[in-house]
Amino acid sequence: MITNKEKAYRYIQQKFFKEQKLDQNNGVNTEEVANYLQTKRPNASAMLNQLVKEKLLTKTKTRPVKYRLSDQVTHDAFDQLIGSKGSLADAVKQAKAAILYPSGMLPLQIIAEPGSGSTYFSKAIIEYAKDKNVLPRKASYHEINCIITPDINKALFGSNSGDSFLTRYQNSVIMINHYEKLTSAQVYQINHLIDQTSNLKHNLVLFSTTLENKDLIRTSIKIVLPNLNDRPLSEKLGIIQNLFDKQAKSAKKAIVVSSQILLGLAIHEYKQGFKELEKVIVFASAKAYLRSLDDLQEQEFIMKSDFPNNFIFEKTLNIEQSQKVKALLQNHENYVFEGNKSNALADYNEKYEQKLYQSISQNYQNLAQEGLEPRVIKKSVFERIESLYNKYGFHINEALRHQENEYLTELGKLVSTDLIKMTRNFLNHASAQLNREFDQNIFYGLCLHLNSIIKLNSKSEHTLNQKEIASLKIEYPQELALTRKFVSQLKEKFHYTFSENETMVLLTFLVESRTKEGKPVILFAMHGNGAAHYISEVTNALNHAHNSYAYDMQLDKNLNVVFKELKKLIFKINQGAGVIVIYDMGSFKEIFERIIDETQIPIRLLNIPITLIGLEISRKALLNTNIDDVYHNVISNMETYNHSQFNNKQNMIITLCHTGEGGAIQLRDYINQYSRLGWLVKPMSISNREKLAKNVQEWRKTYNIKEFIGTYNPNLFGIPFIPIAKIFENSHDNLDRILNFLPIETTTTVYDQVYNYYEKELKYVQVSLLKQTMPQVLDQLTEQYHLSEDIQIGLFTHIVGILESGLSGEPRQNIKLSATILNSLKIDFKFIEHALRPVEKAFNFLFNDSDIYTIIAIIKKL
Repeated sequence: MITNKEKAYRYIQQKFFKEQKLDQNNGVNTEEVANYLQTKRPNASAMLNQLVKEKLLTKTKTRPVKYRLSDQVTHDAFDQLIGSKGSLADAVKQAKAAILYPSGMLPLQIIAEPGSGSTYFSKAIIEYAKDKNVLPRKASYHEINCIITPDINKALFGSNSGDSFLTRYQNSVIMINHYEKLTSAQVYQINHLIDQTSNLKHNLVLFSTTLENKDLIRTSIKIVLPNLNDRPLSEKLGIIQNLFDKQAKSAKKAIVVSSQILLGLAIHEYKQGFKELEKVIVFASAKAYLRSLDDLQEQEFIMKSDFPNNFIFEKTLNIEQSQKVKALLQNHENYVFEGNKSNALADYNEKYEQKLYQSISQNYQNLAQEGLEPRVIKKSVFERIESLYNKYGFHINEALRHQENEYLTELGKLVSTDLIKMTRNFLNHASAQLNREFDQNIFYGLCLHLNSIIKLNSKSEHTLNQKEIASLKIEYPQELALTRKFVSQLKEKFHYTFSENETMVLLTFLVESRTKEGKPVILFAMHGNGAAHYISEVTNALNHAHNSYAYDMQLDKNLNVVFKELKKLIFKINQGAGVIVIYDMGSFKEIFERIIDETQIPIRLLNIPITLIGLEISRKALLNTNIDDVYHNVISNMETYNHSQFNNKQNMIITLCHTGEGGAIQLRDYINQYSRLGWLVKPMSISNREKLAKNVQEWRKTYNIKEFIGTYNPNLFGIPFIPIAKIFENSHDNLDRILNFLPIETTTTVYDQVYNYYEKELKYVQVSLLKQTMPQVLDQLTEQYHLSEDIQIGLFTHIVGILESGLSGEPRQNIKLSATILNSLKIDFKFIEHALRPVEKAFNFLFNDSDIYTIIAIIKKL
């Protein structure tokens, strides 16, 4: 927690910032600080003098003595942010660099997940720019929200070419929120606008988006804010202290919180970040305020029951965590927040919370005068708390609220009010039970789906096979229970009996998306009772991580039971990037291979046969009295203990491109020419995923498939993937090391290797002309579509494949493209046709629609 000395320093900082705007620097005296901290004057004096010794403050020689911020320390608006010298230090440095750039402020991006504090951080940036006089003190603020702005094109670019947001607003702050909602054409226009504008006319231009979209807008400064859950414990405790202080100030009552509750709040995972944390604390404080009115208490006492059921207040900590907590909480059992903490950037919501507490108090008094029992009053008032918080605590933008009402009106034309209401209640209940948010798409989709079944008697075309149903039941038991209850309610209301398949399809609406990329995890699987768990615990403790898991297999356990338990465990621990399994004996291998086939989860198996070696040493020790005979016998036969990792199947590589021709065939020929491994290489199409999966399943029976090589990973059956760029960015002398996933060192460039290869292999395409034309083509495509290096190399080889095939006189591919497809990709066709003209002119060759479509398919991964 923040010490009194830190509180004193922050108080002086706050006063400095306020006076700075008035060109004043009066400082503070000891009595003022003592009153603020509610401590004795000698204690305040000792703290202030300590800060002087630390060169954070200076003091005057006048009477009374005045304390001011030291000139040796830089003081600015960012000091008000918790973590400015910690987890936000890099973000602050980048922001300052953008604001103080010599030729004028640079546009910058704030990249953060919702609830990471981007609003607070942007306010600090604006305040800093004003303090440094690069932005006028009275600069206006203009926000363009790409979600709710009605005519976003006009808002960004105006009615004519000279009316963009950069020219329309001058000496202003321009915030463009959620730019990931823009079309690729609009993003291209913004990038072009920024590139062409040398002077931003003293505008501070801010963009905001989430991490996965950070490369759409091209700015030199990209500030990534950490998620609240990833912030250090000390910072989270500081944030929580601020929030309780704010509540105490609004309620005009001190709030008492135990250290155990503070710790529980700090270690809890918040899916919605700051917003969720603030909502939890406001609700808890409001409940405590209500109790204080009922019990005539001068203070509010926060209790564990004031928080949601998913809070854990007795979490076991390791030694290092315990020591940190002990130092931060200073062994205090309770903390008192009295609302005397000043933080200008965090007080934007204060007036609404004051209204909240005023309304609670007034409502309580009115009910009490009516002679109602305390329990009735509490229930009634708490309902009032929720409605007031929704009213004052989190504003729903009026445009969004109006838009939602319009959508519901439109939905009501198709779906009955009863069904809409039941569906909304079902999703709200599921959201609370699963601690998961469901967006509007799920709500509307589920309403229409149920309406088609119940009202229109239209059977769902989507059916699940028995394997899929079994998998859903195993993986989502809680969601299944909620779905069955909802189905029962629907049957009672609408007299419709759902089949098992229809029920399971409803369940899929509750299934949480697994598209978010996670990190690989480790699973120790060993025979016996406890060995795997002990190794896992030690791994987590020494690595200060929680990415290691364990499965101990009882020696007498049925293998079918083991399979079911391991499959369930894999589903549970997989974060989206797969599982590396370290196992001790061969009986696990077949089980995990079966799990790979059924789940398609990436699983890598590493056999470390320690149990088998132990058994062998034990047997030999019983028959031999010479320790060295036993030792050397085991060492000489070490390879045989690990035989389960190997098999007699021929190794195979699968090269991929969109059509299975062109780049895939060229890559196959390259590997066949330069690899000395003798592995079979099969070129395949990635566009027909079902056919690819079917072929791979068949080949796995005969061949040991080592890897896929292509422009992007098909993620099939846990088979490893090598990007095509890695093949060509290294010398062909290193090809076999790459194919075996061994480290290499290289200084050659990717295109040098490609050109060198093509010099020997191409018969109809002149490499000299490729060198003249292809860099320009790839630059245009990369700028327009933000292509990764892997996609660039894949496109390069694919286009060369089309040229070589076409110039040789071979029949050209002819893909039948519907008018719908051509219309939907009209802009892409036009852009790529234009980009390819230098190549067409150099080679006297014309790319047809089929060629261009396959290029688009590679770029957009169609």
